[in-house]
Amino acid sequence: MSRKSYFWIGGIALVVALAGFGLGSSLTAEPAADLKPLPGTATLSGTVKASKPFQAAQVYAMNTDKNILVMVYTAGGRYAAPHMLPGNYEVSARKKGLASDVRKITVRPGESATLDLMMQEVPADTSNAQGVTLVSHDELYPPGPGRETLLKNCVYCHGPNFFPSRQMTAEQWTRAINLMTNGNESQGAMVPPGTLSASDREAILAYLTKTFGPGSVRRALRVDADFPVDERMLAQAMYVEYYLPLDPKLDANNKSRRAQEPHFDPEGNVWYTDRIIPNRIGRVDPRTGEIKDYVLPDPKADPHGLTVDDDGHVWWAETRGFHLGRLDPKTGKMTRYPMDSSGRYQGRGHTPIMDSKGNVWYSVIGGDMIGKWDRKTQKTTVWKVPTEGAAPYGITRDQDDNLWFAEFRRCKITRFNPVTQDFTEYAAPTQPCTIRRLSVDSKGTVWYGSFSNGILGKLDPKTGKIVEYKIPMPFSEPYDTWPDRDDNIWVSDDGQGGALLKFDPRTEKFTYYPTPQRGDQPKLAITREGAIWYTPRSAPKAAAGVLYPDVSKITTLAARY
Repeated sequence: MSRKSYFWIGGIALVVALAGFGLGSSLTAEPAADLKPLPGTATLSGTVKASKPFQAAQVYAMNTDKNILVMVYTAGGRYAAPHMLPGNYEVSARKKGLASDVRKITVRPGESATLDLMMQEVPADTSNAQGVTLVSHDELYPPGPGRETLLKNCVYCHGPNFFPSRQMTAEQWTRAINLMTNGNESQGAMVPPGTLSASDREAILAYLTKTFGPGSVRRALRVDADFPVDERMLAQAMYVEYYLPLDPKLDANNKSRRAQEPHFDPEGNVWYTDRIIPNRIGRVDPRTGEIKDYVLPDPKADPHGLTVDDDGHVWWAETRGFHLGRLDPKTGKMTRYPMDSSGRYQGRGHTPIMDSKGNVWYSVIGGDMIGKWDRKTQKTTVWKVPTEGAAPYGITRDQDDNLWFAEFRRCKITRFNPVTQDFTEYAAPTQPCTIRRLSVDSKGTVWYGSFSNGILGKLDPKTGKIVEYKIPMPFSEPYDTWPDRDDNIWVSDDGQGGALLKFDPRTEKFTYYPTPQRGDQPKLAITREGAIWYTPRSAPKAAAGVLYPDVSKITTLAARY
């Protein structure tokens, strides 16, 4: 064999060896280590090694000064986190079965700092960040009388981890069932009358009390399948989570927050609702990490969704109290409007949106209605949905100001024409199902997620044709769907502990972006530059978070539509 051949074979062997330890595992994937940071920010990069092969390890950099987390993925054993706010950081790397020690570093404005990490093998995780034991689905919901009725009528709505995290007595579970089935409650019946027979109720109660009683172990669903990894795509991505502060007085009892519904104002700030009592709406400035909260006039109103008008006024919908609220951030003044000016109806407000004329439309999940606040008259009007028990959930509009909303419990996509006041309902092909949210892309196509079936669907309003795509992971729960400017569809998937997905309609390919924390993301908002904002509602740490799918496209940390 020639000397040249020896060199060639040796070079290949070196690449293979490096790949085995996370170095050189992807020759085409390169983190943006040489990307110039935005003014006032910094870049942190380095290598990650391990004692066994890995791909796309997660590198966590926690800014301990501002309580902000930055997370990026390795590619070929390298990582880079650009556009970081300066400060003191605690940095570590993790991959399934591998973890590094926590290293400390200070990064300064304009600096390109480096830090290398070494991961060691660690025992497999048997619990999540909240200390809840992770088990298989049949261990979570053991076979027995009442199981199938519970799965069909309750779990498909709340998700598999809702009930196992509660240990309640038979009396407490009875009150919970009554709350869901009693149409006389101010919130309305979430399980429509006639759905459950007397024997069904008894079976569900017995199952809940036996399986999730006071002595049961807190547990959650374990998904053994790993996320599909596209290291080339993940190498370009970066997550940032801005953690909400705990107020010593307001949060003394619950010691937690529950954020959801990100929305941008004209100044580039991100707003959210907080459903922990006392209820708040808040604002984070992504450029500085500054957070400001406003306690609602009714601190138990339970604000579900919010929106922002062109004047910067923030609107929220109250689940309890049946009011719309408006905040003027410049003065701090808050105003509440009854959701039905006639006073004839009550219900549970859900999601508000703005139309092109500045009117506020909203869905009413308990009460089967949609409504409108008229900017000229400042009065509200509601319309009853044709289908009883529909539970209108997410709502949006198309380019012609037609309203589109999801019938959560009746598995339909519905259009409302404000001019003719006509409803048109489209039933999803895969029945039964629950649909939480939907969106309209630039071509007028309506996209939705079948939460209970792990399906992404699209509806062509011109033909009424619906096409559905099965999401390629077990126990998938698509919550929100939203298009970016290229009409890629982004999905917040709760089923595997938290991931954002990109679906390319042209190739019909899903790309997974696992999130920093386990938790659901009830609503997405996408900036003009393609940054995906979300709120990890059920995660250990309440936050306003953002995924930058391609850090090379970041020109500002401000969030604008």
